[in-house]
Amino acid sequence: MVGGAAFAAGGVTQIVHSQRGSGNSVVGVAGYLTLSFFVVALIAIAPTFIALARESKARAASRAAIAAAAGTTVLGITSITSLVAGHDLGLFNVVAPVTNAAWLLGSIVLAVALKREAAVPTAVAVGLPLACVASIPLATVGGGVISGAYFLFVGYLLANDAVKRTSVAVGAAHA
Repeated sequence: MVGGAAFAAGGVTQIVHSQRGSGNSVVGVAGYLTLSFFVVALIAIAPTFIALARESKARAASRAAIAAAAGTTVLGITSITSLVAGHDLGLFNVVAPVTNAAWLLGSIVLAVALKREAAVPTAVAVGLPLACVASIPLATVGGGVISGAYFLFVGYLLANDAVKRTSVAVGAAHA
């Protein structure tokens, strides 16, 4: 839920104080806030992938979750260098594509495994890769609000042990 709140806060900051023209530089307080929220969100959501993979019996789900979690964690840690330097370093331009790919592809494979098994509600499975897309390509237009809402929702379900999809037999509901 912390990751969801951080994504949402960063998305709102981006909507109110757009950083679209800043390129690879961190501009002003809003730029530092947006990037700080992004760092916190990326690191905080990593356990979510592992927790969701536990709902699946597929070995690919576990491996995909590890890839997605590693991708978000390493991207978050690497983004700290941008906060310190005030712009993206050369290292960031090498690491970011690899970590983004691990996050997106891991999310897709995990989502497919969860959806095939009907292990979680469809919105949880389908939302995994969509949250990644909202977080990165749509970030400059406030996409963090979308990914924030998703991770708040999933965090709530996980915290309340309600993420597992359950089927209730028609006759059992009235017994």
